[in-house]
Amino acid sequence: MLTLLQGELVEKRKWIDNDELMEMTAISESTPGPIAINLATYLGYSRGGFLGALLATLGVVLPPFAIMFVISLFFQNLLQYEAVKYAFIGVKCGVVFLLCKVAITLIKGNKKDWLAITIFIIVTSLMVIFTVFAVNFSAIYFILIGAVLGLLIYGLIPYKKEQKKWFIYICSLNFLK
Repeated sequence: MLTLLQGELVEKRKWIDNDELMEMTAISESTPGPIAINLATYLGYSRGGFLGALLATLGVVLPPFAIMFVISLFFQNLLQYEAVKYAFIGVKCGVVFLLCKVAITLIKGNKKDWLAITIFIIVTSLMVIFTVFAVNFSAIYFILIGAVLGLLIYGLIPYKKEQKKWFIYICSLNFLK
């Protein structure tokens, strides 16, 4: 969904830029619920108030719901075919590719300095190490660590406009999970 949203909202329609998408993604990731719904609700509200939020949310929820409902009627029958099983494996690979593409696009569009690069390398390395060695460490802890770092960094340094971007960048690292 992030790839589709980035392509549609930033590149095609130019309703928002990459920085605003990253801020919205960080906020959406920190609230309960699917990110696409949270982003749609947030963008709908910011552009059209309550009615905009309602229509944007329905526009994101109803089509997949209808498709999944129809698929669920035939799902057990479909699983008996080997081609369908292999298709699901291919879909998983495609999802990984799309997530990597969005991550790279968002990272490229951000202002980089030593702190952002350091935090990114540490968090990414820890996530890979924990996955390889099957360490049970929830992604929520990465979010909390980012929040604490943000509070420490921005609590000690006088507030500046750039600090808001830093905080959003640190918080948005959790979407790479």
